[in-house]
Amino acid sequence: MQPETTNETFTFKILGPLEFRAAGVEFGIAGVRQQTLLTLLLLEAGRTITSPRLIEGVWGGRPPETAEAQLRICVSRLRRRLADAGLRDVISTESNGYRLNVPEDRIDVHRCAAHLERSAQAETAGDIAEAVRQLRSALALWRGPPAEGLPSPVVRAAAARLDEERASALEHCFGMEIQQGRHHRIVPELMSIASEHPFREGLQSHLMTALYHSGRQADALRVYREVKRRFTEELGIDPSERLRTLEAKILEQNPRLDEDGPALPRESLNRLAALERENASLRAERQHIGRLMVRFIHRSPGRVPS
Repeated sequence: MQPETTNETFTFKILGPLEFRAAGVEFGIAGVRQQTLLTLLLLEAGRTITSPRLIEGVWGGRPPETAEAQLRICVSRLRRRLADAGLRDVISTESNGYRLNVPEDRIDVHRCAAHLERSAQAETAGDIAEAVRQLRSALALWRGPPAEGLPSPVVRAAAARLDEERASALEHCFGMEIQQGRHHRIVPELMSIASEHPFREGLQSHLMTALYHSGRQADALRVYREVKRRFTEELGIDPSERLRTLEAKILEQNPRLDEDGPALPRESLNRLAALERENASLRAERQHIGRLMVRFIHRSPGRVPS
């Protein structure tokens, strides 16, 4: 059965705090459980999610004995809230769970995936400009840490995967833009992104290359020294041969830099990935605390937290 949707201008966003809008009006979803439930359904829109999986996502590894009944209540309340916005019968009950019947182009995470797919197709066809344009369209959909503020381990695991996809897309996009000779234009953004991901060698490599081709050899070498210090002090390893070779070419003032070369061993890459996940978690926590502080100030006129 096709869902009845009397409102054709609705969007769901989870690439940042959960947001649901219909006809330009934001409809808040009350309660962490309903927010988590909606997020899980949005991640798998058009596919059935089993009740045990939803229970795990909403309550974690120790659900209450009444979890199935409480899940039905959550689904009922969420249906009513969506109906308030003109979306009726969009959550269907299946034999083993529930399914959200919403077009994927109304959900930012699926729109992002579509842009990434089109970018890959354009790159394969040799259209680098279109590949970059599609990547930029995908990255523009991000508003912050995915599903920010929801503590569910299942949601957080999905958020970590999405964060990794974003970092990879950024890295690939910068690499293609460097090929296009857009060094000056991307340096400010690349510096900011590289500082957010201090253990991603690809971003540090791109930053060194962009700085060098922008006539900033000293700054490019400074980036390498900082990377080497960070890796040595926090990981006990040196940067990869690829990064060391890049530094040598910058020292030689080689007019053409080649970022290719042997990467770090798998064990070191795993340690870098773990540190990246920890950094992503800390960034999300800082942003969440910052928002809580802003709310506190707004609700307490005249009071400034110490």
